[in-house]
Amino acid sequence: MESFFSHHISLERLCKEHLDEICPFLRWQDQQEMWAAYRLPAREALALCWKHSSFAVAMRYRGCVAAVAGVEGQTLLGGRGCVWSWTAEAVLRCPKSFWQVSCRLLQQFQQLYPMLYAACDERYLSARRYLLRLGARQAGEKFYLAGKETRFVPYVFAAPAGRIFINKEK
Repeated sequence: MESFFSHHISLERLCKEHLDEICPFLRWQDQQEMWAAYRLPAREALALCWKHSSFAVAMRYRGCVAAVAGVEGQTLLGGRGCVWSWTAEAVLRCPKSFWQVSCRLLQQFQQLYPMLYAACDERYLSARRYLLRLGARQAGEKFYLAGKETRFVPYVFAAPAGRIFINKEK
């Protein structure tokens, strides 16, 4: 799976080499959020996200991995999935392309799991704005993951137009 969005941007199915490539260039805020969520070094946290994902991709900008993203299904046959995204400093040099890729990936993830959710470090304001701009809405109280010093904000994504979801758990 390799798709090109422009002569500078391409998407590839995520592999170990992508994780090795992006790790030294991860944005500081992403590294802080990873530590707060997993209590693992960045490379191990990236591997964990990839391992649990049913679909994950790397975005290349001018040949370098600028971002990785994926979706982890809540259950094998479920309709809910958790989306994740980690970025390198390179995304700051291609904000419009990163945005376009993000929108298309969200649509693909919604094809796999109609109900998507995410959690974001409350301190990471640009990531929170990014989720809101993608159409997510805050869904519930803030919570803690690996430690008690950082709270996470839960988000859910609205259903794609024309689709209705019934919460079977209630």
